[in-house]
Amino acid sequence: MFLLSSCTGLRYSTKQRPLYTGFTLEWTEKPVFDAVGARQELEELVKPDANNSILGLRPTVALHNGIKEPKKQKGIKHWLRNKIGSEPVYLDALPLADINKAMVNRLNNRGYFGAQSSYAVVPHGKRASVVFTVTPGAPHLISSIRVGDPANGGLDSTIALQVPQCAIRIGEPYDLARLTAERSRVVDRMRDKGWYRLRDDDLIWATDTARGNKSVALHLRVKPTTPSTKRSRYTIGSVTVHSDQDEVLPPMDTVMVDSVKYISYLDSYRSAAILRGVYVRPATTYSLARTTAMQNYLTSYGVFRNVLVTYSDDTLRSGVLNSHITLQPLKRFSLFSEASMVSKSNNFAGPGVRAGFKDRNFLGGAEQFTLDINGRFETQISGADQGTNAYEVGIKAGLAIPRMLLLPEPKGIRTSAPITNLTAGFGLFRRINLYGMRSASAGWGHMWKSDLRTWHDLQLLEFSFNQLYYTSADFSQFLQENPTIQRSFEDQFIVGVGYTYTHSTKKRDTQRDWFVYSLGADESGNLLNAIYGVKGARPEEGYILFGQRFSQYVRLRPEVRWYHALGGRGDQLVTRFLSQTGIAYGNTEVMPYVKQFYTGGTNSLRGFRARSVGPGSYISPQNDNLLVDQVGDLKLEANMEYRFGLSGIVKGALFADVGNVWLLNEDPTRPGGAFKWDTFVSELAVDAGIGLRVDPQVIVIRLDLAAPLRRPDLPAGDRWVFDDLYTDITRNFILNIAIGYPF
Repeated sequence: MFLLSSCTGLRYSTKQRPLYTGFTLEWTEKPVFDAVGARQELEELVKPDANNSILGLRPTVALHNGIKEPKKQKGIKHWLRNKIGSEPVYLDALPLADINKAMVNRLNNRGYFGAQSSYAVVPHGKRASVVFTVTPGAPHLISSIRVGDPANGGLDSTIALQVPQCAIRIGEPYDLARLTAERSRVVDRMRDKGWYRLRDDDLIWATDTARGNKSVALHLRVKPTTPSTKRSRYTIGSVTVHSDQDEVLPPMDTVMVDSVKYISYLDSYRSAAILRGVYVRPATTYSLARTTAMQNYLTSYGVFRNVLVTYSDDTLRSGVLNSHITLQPLKRFSLFSEASMVSKSNNFAGPGVRAGFKDRNFLGGAEQFTLDINGRFETQISGADQGTNAYEVGIKAGLAIPRMLLLPEPKGIRTSAPITNLTAGFGLFRRINLYGMRSASAGWGHMWKSDLRTWHDLQLLEFSFNQLYYTSADFSQFLQENPTIQRSFEDQFIVGVGYTYTHSTKKRDTQRDWFVYSLGADESGNLLNAIYGVKGARPEEGYILFGQRFSQYVRLRPEVRWYHALGGRGDQLVTRFLSQTGIAYGNTEVMPYVKQFYTGGTNSLRGFRARSVGPGSYISPQNDNLLVDQVGDLKLEANMEYRFGLSGIVKGALFADVGNVWLLNEDPTRPGGAFKWDTFVSELAVDAGIGLRVDPQVIVIRLDLAAPLRRPDLPAGDRWVFDDLYTDITRNFILNIAIGYPF
């Protein structure tokens, strides 16, 4: 009984001081407008939150109660008690009268001026809950809107020009939050037009409800007490850029470029590289938007720890501001190294090391050069082929240039710099006693943002060469028995281009719902095929580049993610759907092995080992031997995850994953692997699981435990495996350990 009381978190609860278990909110009548939003807003007022429970148990409270307060505010006991554990929340911690009053106030702010609310405590022994009963009444509707006063001239008349862009409409309910947002929008527009000192509090919404009939007349105007300095419009006088400012050394060079004074202290950054992002110019009107865009643009270089923009009054001219832009650079040279222990979903685990060097001003124009060397050793710790080893080593060099190289830059004011990325790398991968593969790659691409929520990634050149330099007798025999897989492993050049478009609908941090859309496409060999085609018909062995056939294919990769907030506790429902298709043609018959798709693993189907599902209903004879990855030309996958808080930085998740890969063409050596409209639904793999995440806002450590619910490689009538989950726990339950969220 004592143990049960401890696990339920009721160890120190009494009837006189019960544990708070939650609340319900009941309407006597639903609000006429936005009932869902009104409920969410009222629910967010009920603080503190009740302790989370699982089937009536509160393990985090039990952990807190079971450990005495340590003397030191550090150590394992302090961490377990106060970070992992959670302090019990008693009913007396809730200021119920204040919460009830705040609910009425929030409804008033939504136009329900006659709203009423009451509450009642519902005792349950040593526990208690609360019921709030709310009567909103009828809302006041907007009958008329005035913005500014054209007759007054100056600021008042300019504000009046904002009427066409006004987000408030006649007939809508009075809503203080929307009115406040509209006032901020108008003030920002005025600051874009030169009213440097104007602030939100200098404007006021005057309301008039004297007409009755639940109506309200609105007038946005400048407060009569607003001083003349805030009513004045400002222009820019001088502009001074302090590049790499040093607090000790005197300036080394001062030049005038396009009427901008450029002061260099260490003579490191070329003026052209910096002034490209300086949007403030002498004799122009002050603009908040230009100032903000300039700060964001220069910060996006990735070489400055801070970009400060200040304005001061010109001592000789009224209504004139002098601008000072101070750049505070990060250290130019840096070394980094890290060691890690990797545990993968395909049962391979082992240590890895990574070391690198970075120069944040490689050519004097804020270019970033990186040299990265990595190595990894893995061994299969379970499965039929336990003890199989693998190692990988690689080196990669990259140069990031904060401008377009040989391409025209996007026009207009931008909030981030376009980045040109030049890369080159070489790697070796060896699966001991099976095969070894070497690879070389190079790339030339551009990344830029067309607005705050839209990203573009254009790869003008993607070059890679993958060569199977070693095969064991067993692996060679496997390839001979599977000619389609053998062709995917052939030595081939990949030469092509790629493009990825990403757009987010999230406009603000407090937004409760948003989508992220992504569409990627890449191809190889089409330009080369056209060039070679001029010479004549394709030979039987295909067109050859540097002694090897080059790949010809096209791939499409659309993806949609939806983020939806649940309640007011930070809980979130996240879903993802993706489709990936690769089509080989012309110079090649099969997609290159490195460009085919797979599913399973820490960021995919978490109840299956990586690359162990499909294609289709194909039954791999290798089972756990992992002789070769199970890949396909088409991938469909959907994921759903409910994320919720447990205690402090510890969060939980419930999730389910569905998906598989297929071949686009029949392969006699992999029966059941081809995609067919009438069978693909029955061939979808399904898993579900629970997750634990430690999220201190810097890095997320994720543990996801998942199990397969449907296996497509079983006979059609036996694919649901609920009854077999516990027959082989080591095979069916997969623990995924990863950094970051899966999507």
